Amino acid sequence: MRGKHDVNPIFLGLCPLILLFALVDGGRANARCNWIFFIPIFILYIYSVFFCESDRPVSDYTLNTLFMPLIPTASDYILLRPHQRELRKIGQKKTTSEMTFTERLAWASSLLATPRGIGWAHEPTAHLPPRPIASRGKFIASQLLWILFYTILYDIALTRLQSPCYWTGGPSFTAFGWWQWQMRVWVQIVTIYCSMSGMYATLSIISVATGLHEPRDWPHHFGSLWDAYTVRKCWGYVLTTFHFHAILTKPNSRVWHQALRRELSSNADFLARAFRVPRGKFMTYFKLFTSFFISGLIHAAADYTLHQNFSGGGSMQFFVLQAVAITFEDAIIGIASRLGYKESKAFRLIGFIWAFAWFTYSLPMHLEQLLRGGAVDGKKHVSSIRKFMELMYKLIT
Repeated sequence: MRGKHDVNPIFLGLCPLILLFALVDGGRANARCNWIFFIPIFILYIYSVFFCESDRPVSDYTLNTLFMPLIPTASDYILLRPHQRELRKIGQKKTTSEMTFTERLAWASSLLATPRGIGWAHEPTAHLPPRPIASRGKFIASQLLWILFYTILYDIALTRLQSPCYWTGGPSFTAFGWWQWQMRVWVQIVTIYCSMSGMYATLSIISVATGLHEPRDWPHHFGSLWDAYTVRKCWGYVLTTFHFHAILTKPNSRVWHQALRRELSSNADFLARAFRVPRGKFMTYFKLFTSFFISGLIHAAADYTLHQNFSGGGSMQFFVLQAVAITFEDAIIGIASRLGYKESKAFRLIGFIWAFAWFTYSLPMHLEQLLRGGAVDGKKHVSSIRKFMELMYKLIT
């Protein structure tokens, strides 16, 4: 350890278990003190972040990143439960108060197994990729092909991680010139996209093969890149200002995964009610900034495990600035809409350039600090493709 207790994975692993039983208990007709379950979850997470520090900072960061959504999730499902009557599976006949303990356990397990709410009344259907309609066999075969694709793409991206800027304590992205800066920023995003998608596809195969879920329960983790022509669409926050619809003919498509959508939205909604924020545009943007602020907090907590201070990470700055960019973007789109402009190929091209430029500029605020803290060390990565090419070269020569 680095002066503190070692991070105990068991402690963090207890958090989803406690949340599971909180949902089971909260489903009873006479549940009164369900909020108590939130306390041990909060304490275990705070202890793991601020009072633990092992000799493996990358492992610490990975663990806390994995469990970081549990705090807003627990707040949503436990503290805000009285306000969340829509926690019902699609086609659910019984209320939870009518279920047996075993039925509530299965109900709660199903809820926690789908952060995006797939198959539930709160499912953001319009904001998710189309559901698969293939048979089990074809679905598993297609997912295996996707895993192969993600593996190859990830491996290709790893060849770029040999750059010194990906080494712990290495130089900044900007030290390599504007074009190289862009390339290195997006290489990191590709590795994140491939790793998350690969894990998701693997879980989908296991789930469908064992009969726990149907193929239709596993739409792709990310949306189409063809819809990434506004920052709002990239992140997936709800568009509620209707005068933009004239220029955005597909306002519902979302690109980034929606795994935190419900947790961020429900907590932002609660704070808007608590502060009696007036309805209308002000409330819309209050919830937008609040959602990104909460996201920044939970990412900053994971950053703390690397730097052991909040000043070393850039998560809060990065996520709050996304709300600023969306607000600016909405204003420009609103002006264009009033001037009579509608969505076109030219509009999309301009949007792609804007979104690409924005993320190229803003992503280093978040990623560079992670690299400096050792979250990614290019020296430790070995590309299988590169090794294969070296072997083939030796055989040929």
